[in-house]
Amino acid sequence: MASNSSALRGWRVLLTRPHEQIAALADAVSALGGAPVAYPTIELAPPPSFDALDAALAGPAHDWLVFTSPSAVRFTVARAEATRARALLARPQVAAVGAETARAATDAGLVVAVVPAADEQRQEGLAAALADLGAGTRVLFPQAIGGRELLRDALVARGCVVDVVPVSQTLPVRDLPPLPAFDAAAFASPSALKAFVARWGAGALAGATVAVIGPTTGAAARELGVRVDAMPDAPSMPALAAALAAQRAKGAGA
Repeated sequence: MASNSSALRGWRVLLTRPHEQIAALADAVSALGGAPVAYPTIELAPPPSFDALDAALAGPAHDWLVFTSPSAVRFTVARAEATRARALLARPQVAAVGAETARAATDAGLVVAVVPAADEQRQEGLAAALADLGAGTRVLFPQAIGGRELLRDALVARGCVVDVVPVSQTLPVRDLPPLPAFDAAAFASPSALKAFVARWGAGALAGATVAVIGPTTGAAARELGVRVDAMPDAPSMPALAAALAAQRAKGAGA
């Protein structure tokens, strides 16, 4: 079997995350010898209005601030700074869904108190990590429009007061460039996969190895008729690249 640093050598891996989020996965693919091919199918944009976030920051103080993506961190902090409400983000304790999100929060000057274990870094894991929050705990949850509601529902069921506020929206990239040559494709969200299929069709992936970040994206793939070859146990960029490498090794040994 090839050494770890050459496990993806010779493979061109299509990366479909927004351009500002591609670096972590590109580095992970390169570390395994692969050639990352940046091809963002979605982009991040501000929401139509920041009124809900502004009102939440100006209202009663929150006990916790929860983030489920690096982009939620960036948009929230940027808006708070623009409205001179940055100091208000220092009041609540901060929870992040995973290492990448925690890094974004730390880089923004926030102190992260809770991150789920490496194999639980999704909303389910964050809900479990916050299981001790008591009734009446006030939680601010900035997220993308149309984001998952699982964490909110779990906290509300415990009696927490949760303010879910939109801080970004995910949009398909308009006028995607011609599809480059690739041997494998990695999808880290349902929206990235849906945007790809809407433009090129599921058949464009038929001859490639397809990896998805987790069960939610995997479910979207099934609905779209896309075969999933690899899915990591932990929803991280290094794990996603490693899952591709494992699938390649499995094929080589078949």
